[in-house]
Amino acid sequence: MKVYSKETFAEAYQAVLADLMGPEGHESNPRSSSTKEIVDVCIEIQNPMLSLYKNKIRSSQSKYIAAEFMWYFLGRNDVKFISRYAKFWETIQNPDGTVNSSYGNLLFNTRNEHGFTQYEWALKSLLKDKDSRQAVLHFNLPCHQSLTNKDFVCTMYASFLIRNNKLRMSVKMRSNDVVLGLPTDIAFFTALQQQTLLHLKEVAYPDLELGSYSHIVDSMHIYSRDFEKVDSMLQHEFIPFQLPTIKKHLINAASMPSPYLKEIEEDIENNLEDPYKISNRLSYFKEDDMLSFIYYNLFKNHLV
Repeated sequence: MKVYSKETFAEAYQAVLADLMGPEGHESNPRSSSTKEIVDVCIEIQNPMLSLYKNKIRSSQSKYIAAEFMWYFLGRNDVKFISRYAKFWETIQNPDGTVNSSYGNLLFNTRNEHGFTQYEWALKSLLKDKDSRQAVLHFNLPCHQSLTNKDFVCTMYASFLIRNNKLRMSVKMRSNDVVLGLPTDIAFFTALQQQTLLHLKEVAYPDLELGSYSHIVDSMHIYSRDFEKVDSMLQHEFIPFQLPTIKKHLINAASMPSPYLKEIEEDIENNLEDPYKISNRLSYFKEDDMLSFIYYNLFKNHLV
């Protein structure tokens, strides 16, 4: 296994890209798509708050990350919402206009036969037993195993562990595209780790701290269409950038989206463009870094 253990995502990401474009990146052609690939990769981010990056050619895609946070934490899986920000989703949608890879729908909206969402199960496992090894969340499901499925979920499962009074998170993926997938996936999962920590601190473990984040991938790859872009990125510095702090919950412990997210959702659905109203809303969210980040990035084009 190839391990990249770094303080920040920026450091790990630069190293992964360099290795993929170098001798360690081996040719692979799944579904007749030319890629360079490294198998069995683990990225460990020692400080998950530093999970964004800046680069002169391509930085963390803040607007899309903000939109994905909304879509996921609202528990939605409709292409209508997310295709405003990335048309790619339209190419893999189901006949009913949904997709399978909405992590939020899988974690917060779908309940098993025992009445638990995946997120509720993980929280309750840790609240019942601080040393639990059962706080797992499943993503790729048996129902996705269809030969006609266009959207075979890349993430297999995630798990939380509390050790040495720190909340650690690990995500296992079968496949990860380093340009379009990896940076946004890690942004969401580290935000989820932060949200989980906030719930656990408020309910049971007030002194709990944020631990490391590990991202384990069977096939870490880059498509040939992105070779030139990544070569250009590697000519420039990768600067760590902090994930916004969650102060007001994005979801509650029962997996329901917060009223704040619902208010932002309403502005999106109403196609709010009034600069005065948008400025007022930004002032309303100014005391919460994450809500401000989401709102600003989704509506900044309408500000004067």
